[in-house]
Amino acid sequence: MSEYRTIAAAPVLVAAFRDQIFGVDPATGRVLWEYKQAGGGFSSTALLITPAAIYAASFSHVACLHYPTGELLWEVKAATQGRATLLLEGDRLFVAKQGEVECFSLTGKSLWHNQFKSKGMGPVALGVPDNVAQPDDKD
Repeated sequence: MSEYRTIAAAPVLVAAFRDQIFGVDPATGRVLWEYKQAGGGFSSTALLITPAAIYAASFSHVACLHYPTGELLWEVKAATQGRATLLLEGDRLFVAKQGEVECFSLTGKSLWHNQFKSKGMGPVALGVPDNVAQPDDKD
């Protein structure tokens, strides 16, 4: 974390680039908190935000921060490296990278990993009825 640690009235704008995540006061643009994610790299951080949590996937790690404070709840190394697509469904966080999908519990435990062997690699879209995440293949 950082020296900021001041919280504005909700909502806090969350901004991410490279391996950094920032909480920003939307009224003033002032940085409230900053988190540097492990395993950065040359890929942007993908975000999924709920009223209680910020799920973030960097090049090689997945993390969960408390929303709106930015406090780290957990961080784990992902099975695959690359730009991620995130989908939250019930008590499962799905992280797709380079043609592979990994499923995490909301406590950060990896539940399964499917490499889709012999199917190729590339950006992945994820979805269930009424909940779809399209890939962002721009690095």
